[in-house]
Amino acid sequence: MPHLHRLRVELPDQPGALARVAATIAAQSGNVVSVDIHELDGSAAVDEILVQAPADWDPAGLAAALHEAGAGVLLSCQPGQGPVDPIVRALSWTTAMLAAGPQDSDLELARALAEACTYARAWICNIPEAVSLPAGQLALERGCAVVRRSDDLPAGYSAGLPAAVWVLAVPDGHPDARLVAFLARPVSLRFTASEVARVDALMALHRQLSGVADGRGPALRR
Repeated sequence: MPHLHRLRVELPDQPGALARVAATIAAQSGNVVSVDIHELDGSAAVDEILVQAPADWDPAGLAAALHEAGAGVLLSCQPGQGPVDPIVRALSWTTAMLAAGPQDSDLELARALAEACTYARAWICNIPEAVSLPAGQLALERGCAVVRRSDDLPAGYSAGLPAAVWVLAVPDGHPDARLVAFLARPVSLRFTASEVARVDALMALHRQLSGVADGRGPALRR
């Protein structure tokens, strides 16, 4: 039976680069099911590619083939799930946060953030908790998303993560932020501009939904 794999590939941001990656995957008996293209600074891009492949498929062989062809660098390979329409997925996150109510909406927000930024661990902090982390303190001072390398995350946040990680911190507003989202993952997997924008949008959505729920935001009308 074929298996699904979610690949994260760094490749040159130039015409034909994705075609070379797809051709290399095909030569390794993989079938591209979907592609999620991310923005990255400089001359490189990061693509998340969902691939259907035989049960005995060898990701290490693909990594070597990509390198040999000069097509790109395989950053990670994880088990994948079937493709989901991005609009349906976004609406599902909104529905889940609304249905959760004030008590559990932060949990649903963290789940949505982790799904929006594949391979990342996500958690939500209030302001006193957020300022205890350097990335959170910096994000609140600047009033915007901050990505910072960390080698000493507190034990309560570092479980299951390597010692060296990227930490993304995003406040839900400025200057009156109420929550800060944190995402962390190994330093081999940089956060892309697309992912930062997704987290920023989800934080803004959660703040609006929370305002509606507790009477601080505009009421939903027919």
